[in-house]
Amino acid sequence: MCLAKVYGHKNDDAEVLLADSIANIYLEADNKIRMLDIFGDETVVEGTLLNMDLERNTVRIALAQ
Repeated sequence: MCLAKVYGHKNDDAEVLLADSIANIYLEADNKIRMLDIFGDETVVEGTLLNMDLERNTVRIALAQ
């Protein structure tokens, strides 16, 4: 099973871990990104997807201001 760690970036390029063990990611209206982990817990952030590295199981999101 491949689970992702999701990192957020702000203007100052500081990287912060937003969520771990993410199994599903949904891109929704108004730049909302909804993530579900393996336990069914939900994390929602506002931003845009920067990249997904499937080899390293990481996702990076540019967080909204």
